[in-house]
This record gives sequence, C-alpha cells and structure tokens, in this order.
Amino acid sequence: MILSRIVMAIGILAALFAASSVLADGDPASDVLIGENVFYPYSPAVSTSLQKTLNDETTAAGRAHFPIKVALIASPPDLGAIPDLFGKPRQYARFLEQEISFLNTKPLLLVVMHNGYGVQNLGPAATTAAESLSKPRSAQSDDLARAAIVAVRKLAAEAGHPIPAVASPPGNGGDSPVLTLLVLALASVAAAGLVLMIRRRPAANTRRRGAVTARASRPAVSEPRRLIGLTLVACGLGWAVARGLNFYGLTLPDVGYDLDQPPLLLVLVGGWLLYRSRG
Repeated sequence: MILSRIVMAIGILAALFAASSVLADGDPASDVLIGENVFYPYSPAVSTSLQKTLNDETTAAGRAHFPIKVALIASPPDLGAIPDLFGKPRQYARFLEQEISFLNTKPLLLVVMHNGYGVQNLGPAATTAAESLSKPRSAQSDDLARAAIVAVRKLAAEAGHPIPAVASPPGNGGDSPVLTLLVLALASVAAAGLVLMIRRRPAANTRRRGAVTARASRPAVSEPRRLIGLTLVACGLGWAVARGLNFYGLTLPDVGYDLDQPPLLLVLVGGWLLYRSRG
C-alpha cells in the first residue's frame, strides 16, 4: 500500500513535467523558454562562441533587473505546428508571450527573425528602440544571434537597466551547477529519510480483527505521503531560491523574480500531498 502511494505520487509529478514536452511539439520555443533565456534554431546550430555570448548577455540583463527571454527563429520548423507565423515576428511575439506567461506574469520577450524583431512587455522606450534596430544581415542562425546580442544590450539600456560593460560570468542563462546539486541533495536526504522511516516502523499487529479500518490505516499511508510532500515543497523552494540567487542577487525581492513554472509545480504537488496526508 505504501509503495503504491509513493509510485502514484511519482507518476503524478512525472506526468506534470511530461506535459511540457507535449507542448514542445506545438511550439518548441515556448517549452524551452520556460526554463532557459534563449531559444536557438534547430538547424544550422548557432556557433558555441555566439551562444555563450548571448547567454552571458541575457544573464547580465537579468542581474540588471531586465530578465529578457529571446527566441531566434531561422526557419519555419523552429515554429513547430505554427509555421505560418514565420516572417511575422510581431505576431509570433504576441503568441509566444501567451504561451510562456504563468500566473499572470508578463515575461519580457524578444523575437528575432531575418526580417526584423518582435517584442513584448519591454516598456514604451525599449519598444520604440526595437523599431529602430538594424535587421539581421541574413537568415543564418549566427547572424540572428549577433543581432540579438546587440538588441538585448540596447533594449536594456533604453528600458533603464543598462548592462555593465564588464563581461558577465560564464553561464547558460538556465540552471546553475549549484542549483542542480541543491535539488539532488534534497532529494537524496528525502529518499534516505523515507527508507529509514519504513525500516523502523513497528511491525503490524498480525492479530487484527476483521478488515483494517480507514482510521487505523491512515497513519501508515500519510507519513510517507507527508514526507514526499515536504520534500517536493523543499525542492521547489530550494530550486527557486538557487535560481534567484544565481540570476539576480541576494535580496529576497530579487529572488522572487525567478519563481517560475518548474519550481512552482513542485511546490503545488508537494502542497497537495501534504493536504492529502492530514489526519
């Protein structure tokens, strides 16, 4: 019974994250930009050096309180099931914003195509500046990335959040090694605690009379469920804090900017398990 409950909880969590993979078939960029700052074209791939530069620029923009998401669209396949929006960066920017908005948040968004730019939620000054940006030299992936690097810095400055000239630390704009280690550590501690709790549980009374009542069986089920729920909540909050500290700084308001969908899903699932485990 306990094992089946644990498997059920893990299955629910896996299904929630698998849902985002299904969405990727319809619009690849919307799935990638939930956890990353930049969506890169599938083919040809952007060169490694340009990827690093653009990733560093978006990371530096985030530290300057301008957490912009960038989508580079080089060909219709990059749009998944909506290829008719290729060559229409403004229309696609409006569509993409709806896909990656969560809990009424309005992400700062830049779409780069061969024929121009689409922006959302950048503010009046930056939106006006986007209209004056020079178009990419060609539809090649590297040229789109070069144009995006220039655009991110100019738009941040026009919005009142200039990016420092000093190069930012290497990073990919996504989860840091510290974040990964933190989440893995919390999961390992939780797993060890679950094993110890099950092993130390007193043996069930073999002379129970009749069927086991719901009142008697509830503690055996609720304790592992409660532990899993607490673990998921801790992992979700740890994930958000680690991302926030790595991306913005050390103040709690800055960390709040980075509470996006993946860690929040962990918190919601963990909260549901805690609710179900109440006596």
